Amino acid sequence: MEKFETTTGEEANIITGELSTLFRVLSHPDTLKILYLTGSGIENSTHAIEELDLTPKRYYSRLRELIDTGLVRKMDSVYRQTALGRIIYERFLPTMGKAFDAREELELIVYLEGTDLDNGVKKRILDKLEIPSFVEPTKIKLLRDYEALAIEAIDLYDSAEESVLLASNYLDVRVMEAFIRAIDRGVTNRGIMGKNRQVPKIHKLRRMLSLTFAKTLVSFASNIEELKDTIRFADIPYTFCVVDGHRNLMEFSNPLNETFIVALSIDDWGVGEELTKLFEMLWKAGEFQSAIEALDSLKSS
Repeated sequence: MEKFETTTGEEANIITGELSTLFRVLSHPDTLKILYLTGSGIENSTHAIEELDLTPKRYYSRLRELIDTGLVRKMDSVYRQTALGRIIYERFLPTMGKAFDAREELELIVYLEGTDLDNGVKKRILDKLEIPSFVEPTKIKLLRDYEALAIEAIDLYDSAEESVLLASNYLDVRVMEAFIRAIDRGVTNRGIMGKNRQVPKIHKLRRMLSLTFAKTLVSFASNIEELKDTIRFADIPYTFCVVDGHRNLMEFSNPLNETFIVALSIDDWGVGEELTKLFEMLWKAGEFQSAIEALDSLKSS
């Protein structure tokens, strides 16, 4: 995997850039109504326009914003929430809503911080407010740079017990080594690589491989039957992986220059189910012959 750095590497730029766009989009009531409908899928926009009592212009404008921010995608002619869209709608928005309604009580908690009343009062107030938490049952970790993403991926693969599904627009020797290690342990592994980006990256990869790992990879690539069940090339909307069905990674990059923006590590079975569905769809559309040709090029290195 090639390493892409953020354009600034500063949290402030993330907050004022991508997140400010997200908050702006979600500030429109019409957008939230459309996002709600995409939870079950919008198959007919004409019916949706009538149900929401919107003009076609307003409907399609808000829908386009949801798509551009990665909260909604169109698959098989149906508009649906992405995994990120579902998290935003089911967890983030309810949490924000209850927190806003309870802002006076939360202000009291801040006021009491560091006092003898802190822990007891804080627990009683939070229990009464019943504000949803991102900690349970969903565990979310924000990965602010590429290196953190790579380390998280390696840790996940090395602790995988049953399965690894990887769809990646990157090539990273360290991650590939962890992927191969999981295969050696008997973990079910399948990988999809971005179809339009493999040629220059494969050539660059040849210069990065250690001799030992290069031999291991070539040996693995020589087993055609095993390779058919392990790797394909396809058009990938973003890099993601699912480990053991519930431990997930999602990476978001700038589509104009491929620079890293942010990644999420999410421990949640629902997110894993949605990403698995996306993986299976990409797998069916993927090409196996391209994978053979790309890996064969390693043998001449």
